Amino acid sequence: MSLFVTISKLNALPLRLGQYYLNKDAFDKKTDTYGTYEVSDLNYLYGDVPAGPYDPKAAAMGGDARWHLLDVYSPTPLDVENPEKLPVIVEIHGGGYLTNNKECNRPHGMYFASKGYKVVNINYTLQPEAEFDQELREINAAFDWIGANADKYGFDLDNVFLTGDSSGGHLSLLYTAVQTRPDLQEYFKVTAPAVKIKGTALTCPVGSFLDPDIVSTAFRNLAGRLYDTKGKMNISYQGFADETYPEVCIVTTDTDVPIHTNSEAVHKWLDFKGVAHQYKSFEGKTHKLAHVFNVLHPDWEESIEANQFILDFFEKHKTTPEAPAE
Repeated sequence: MSLFVTISKLNALPLRLGQYYLNKDAFDKKTDTYGTYEVSDLNYLYGDVPAGPYDPKAAAMGGDARWHLLDVYSPTPLDVENPEKLPVIVEIHGGGYLTNNKECNRPHGMYFASKGYKVVNINYTLQPEAEFDQELREINAAFDWIGANADKYGFDLDNVFLTGDSSGGHLSLLYTAVQTRPDLQEYFKVTAPAVKIKGTALTCPVGSFLDPDIVSTAFRNLAGRLYDTKGKMNISYQGFADETYPEVCIVTTDTDVPIHTNSEAVHKWLDFKGVAHQYKSFEGKTHKLAHVFNVLHPDWEESIEANQFILDFFEKHKTTPEAPAE
C-alpha cells in the first residue's frame, strides 16, 4: 500500500465518522419501511461470506467485511417460491467517493419498492481503498448477481434501472457508458454485462475530474490519484458522454450549494452533445432543499415529486410484455 493511500485512509476516518452522526437514523435503521419486505446484507462478490452482526457505526466506517454487500427491498414477500417478477432499480449511494454506505439510501430504496419495484441497494469499496476501475467491476458484479438470482428474488431482467446520488450519480453515469462502450470496458477491465440497464436516473450528480470549479478540484484531491489525461477523460462526463450516450434523467435543486453547479454542468454538456435527457431543478415549498434531498427525506412533499419524476422516466423506458395474439 502506498504512503498516499495510507494517509488518505487516515483522512477519510473523520469524514466517515461524521457521516455516521449526520445520518445516524438511517444507519441505525430507524426509518419508515413503507410497508416493504427486506433481505439485508447479501454478499454479491465473494459468495456466502458472513459479514458478522450489523453494527451501525462499523458499517459507516467501512471495512472489507461490508464493502460487497447488498440489500433487496420488495413490495411483495421475498421468502417464497417463484416470487412475482417485478422491474428492478439498482441504487448506488454517494458520499464524496470516500464515505457512506447503503444504509443511507435504505429509506429511498424502500420508497421505490413501495411503488412496485424490486430495489437492489449496493455497497462498493470506497476510495482510497479502491479506484474507479475496481468500483466499476464491483458494480458490474452486482448486476451479474441480479442476473444469477432473478428467479430466487423475482427480478424482471427486461426492466433493470439504475439510480445514484452525488458521487454515486457520477458512478451511475459512468457505468451506464461502460455498459455499451467496448473501449471503456477494455480500459476499466470490465466484462460486458449480461444484464442491461433500461434507464438511469441521477440525483444531484457530480461527474468531472476536468472542471476547474472548487467541488471538482476537491474531489480530484480526495480521490487522490494523479490520473493521466486519458484517465481523467475516461472518468469525466466530457469524455464518456458523447453523442451515443443513452437518455438519462437528472434531479437537482438550485439550493444544493455548491454542487448544483456541477449537476447543471452535466445537463448543459448533454445539451451541447445533443443527448436526449430529462432534467428538473426542484424548488422548496415546505422544506429548504439541500443536497440529495429526495434520497435522505423521501417523505417530503418535494421529494415525492422528485422521486415521481424519476419513476415516470423509468416507466417511459419500461418494456411491457406483448399481449398474446387472439
